[in-house]
Amino acid sequence: MTMAPKKADPKKAAEPKKEEKKKVESPEMKELREKEKALVKVPQPDRAELDSALEKINEVINNHQTTLKGINEKISAKSTGKDEHFKARDEIKAKLDEYTSQIDALEKKKKSMLDGISDKQKESRQKRQELNDMKKKLGFESEADIDAEIKKIETSMYTESMTLKKEKELMNKINELRKSKPMVTKYNEMEGDTADGGVGNMKDTIEGIKTELNELRDAKKLQSQAYAKLMEARQKVMGDVPKLFEEREVINGMIREKITERNTLRDAFNVKNREFSAYMNEARALRNERAKLERAARQAEWEERQKSEMPDEGPKALPFADDLQYLENMMAYLKSNLPKEAEKAVEEKAVEIAPIAGNMVLKSKHEREEEFFFAPTKQKQLKKKGGGKAKPIVHSMETLGFFDKYKVSPPPDANAIPEAMTAVEAKVAEFKAKQEKAVEDAKKAAEEKKETPAEEPAEGEAVAA
Repeated sequence: MTMAPKKADPKKAAEPKKEEKKKVESPEMKELREKEKALVKVPQPDRAELDSALEKINEVINNHQTTLKGINEKISAKSTGKDEHFKARDEIKAKLDEYTSQIDALEKKKKSMLDGISDKQKESRQKRQELNDMKKKLGFESEADIDAEIKKIETSMYTESMTLKKEKELMNKINELRKSKPMVTKYNEMEGDTADGGVGNMKDTIEGIKTELNELRDAKKLQSQAYAKLMEARQKVMGDVPKLFEEREVINGMIREKITERNTLRDAFNVKNREFSAYMNEARALRNERAKLERAARQAEWEERQKSEMPDEGPKALPFADDLQYLENMMAYLKSNLPKEAEKAVEEKAVEIAPIAGNMVLKSKHEREEEFFFAPTKQKQLKKKGGGKAKPIVHSMETLGFFDKYKVSPPPDANAIPEAMTAVEAKVAEFKAKQEKAVEDAKKAAEEKKETPAEEPAEGEAVAA
């Protein structure tokens, strides 16, 4: 038998839900939300679309490269015997260059000799003119003619009567004729030299140069014909290679065009991707900032809730309570090192201390458990009255540190303990005075704070719930 479902409690259904406490959004959070809304959304570029387009372009490039490979194979096949052709061509060109160099040298030599012949002929003509001028001046062609003229004048002087002046003139003429005899000899020698002047030998040399030039030109012509035949034979072999070069260049251009298109697509995608990344970084930064504010608000709310849930810890310890406690412990430590007789005298003189909030009251030694600031390692052996010096006290480094902190000289033996206890009591009085002053200052500050009215929030400012 199945049980009927329970009916809903009408009272519970009628009860309205408690209205949730509306959170007041801070101005910083509002500003961040507005900034995020104001961002211009940038769509993420489609990587799959780019990959598809690049795949098509790469396929076209691969097809072009396959065609290019076939053309290169044809060119390589046509290039068979290329090394032998280049070797023969270089040998013929070397011969042609050699012949050309020799022909140029001979042409230069022939021109130099022709210039020399021209200079010699010019010099010969000049000398001939000088000789003719000299001949006209002398009037005689040989020394025999001069001797005959001298003999003729002498005969005339011997056979004819003449004046003294006439005779002197004839004597002067004879002297001039005798002086001109070497000039006639020189004239004859010069006339012999100017007859040829070495031009004949130079002309023979030029004829030899012309013969050698003709031989070299014929040899160069044969080499030129061989070069032309070699190039013609190569041209027949490589007839359609220029066309293949043109086709290859066209295909290379198509490949470069596709590569440029591919790079353009990639660059455009990278630009869009950078824009999308910048948008995402900015949006992420705003969201992180908003999350940071939300975390800070939750942390503050949690701390507030923790404070409300925590039990009351009671009144706080008074200022300088720790220092007073340390000094009381130091006093207990000093008392523990006193001989028994001296300890009783000190306990009788001890003044009863009123309890203070936050401090411990040191009871009489007989009324409390045995407790030391630093327990002595050995029990003190009290010396008998009138017997020797007091036993030295060995302090630990930590104990010495506390004595140094409060500027109290540690007692080296039991006799110095009362002086140290007096110094500790002075320090206790000093810190109690500081404590009372600090308590009074705190009370005054609290009263002033209560008297100062709280600042009212500005109009329109959101008040935290």
